[in-house]
Amino acid sequence: MFRSAAIAIFAFVAAAAAGPAFTALPVPFDIRNPPVNWTATGPDSLTIAAGPKTNWFVPPWDPTQIDDNAPTLLVRPGPRDFTLSAKVALTPKSRWDSGALTVFVDNDNWAKLCLENANGDGKLQVVMVVNKGRSDDSYTEFAAPEGALYFRIDRAGTAIFFNASHDGVSWTMLRAFTLGGDLAHLKTGLLAQSPTGGGMTVTFSSIHYEIKK
Repeated sequence: MFRSAAIAIFAFVAAAAAGPAFTALPVPFDIRNPPVNWTATGPDSLTIAAGPKTNWFVPPWDPTQIDDNAPTLLVRPGPRDFTLSAKVALTPKSRWDSGALTVFVDNDNWAKLCLENANGDGKLQVVMVVNKGRSDDSYTEFAAPEGALYFRIDRAGTAIFFNASHDGVSWTMLRAFTLGGDLAHLKTGLLAQSPTGGGMTVTFSSIHYEIKK
């Protein structure tokens, strides 16, 4: 998808018909690239279904070849510090299928913390991407043998921290970084993608979102 197509951000109001009330994040969401559907499954849980060939990546070797059609549900902490955490679970079908927590400032400045089928063997691991005009691609050995991990994003001033956990109690900080652009417009949220496949569904549960005072 061309960059111009990614500029539009859509307010998405509807949750699943007859679904339970979802209260963990403020809605309506800001949507970058609508999902096939998203479904509230509890007060702090939802699923996002990504369509085929959905991705968010700007190749560092050729920034004109932009992939930007991964469905993303965003909220607006604005200029304030915050914490967003969730348990991310998926059953991958294709290489690079993943679920992620993300931060977004503008089309040039964003990042995602992914639980990804990085090698195409069905074994999920943590992959992080920070984009400042071009995307880097940081693979880790932090694995998810049970098909799920807890992720947390913290913002403190201009710094952003990516954290992961097997139990949601003991956390490992994996990356600290900054982004360019106007951080007053920073948003955060949830993402699903299936870059080479025919689509897949990610489950986000135990979602916790807190604005720091």
